[in-house]
Amino acid sequence: MSDSKTLHLTAFMRPVSLHTGAWRYPGAYPDANFNLAHLQSFIRKLEAAKFDAFFMADHLAVLNMPVDALKRSHTVTSFEPFTLLSALSAVTSRIGLAATASTTYDEPYHVARRFASLDHISGGRAAWNILRR
Repeated sequence: MSDSKTLHLTAFMRPVSLHTGAWRYPGAYPDANFNLAHLQSFIRKLEAAKFDAFFMADHLAVLNMPVDALKRSHTVTSFEPFTLLSALSAVTSRIGLAATASTTYDEPYHVARRFASLDHISGGRAAWNILRR
């Protein structure tokens, strides 16, 4: 079937949710951004559902939000992407592991080294989200 189309799915997470108040949803895990067991469970479910990749967005500062809103948010911070993706690679076998990395604050060599390490640890599943400003 050479003319069939393939749909590729990537879970865009940071690492759990982008919505500031998602932790308030009944059955949600308020500590999920810093709970490795939950994150391992989530990525196993994504892989079982045939997702192609898990993308962890990252930013190098606290979100631009009012302080009172930050106090109620679970999206203020999360694990560092390379540490988390390396840990998640140990509990998965085929899902891609993508992260944002900036050469604005790190030398290109250091970014390349981190991705090369993740790529070797994960068996070739590392992907780089490159942003142009």
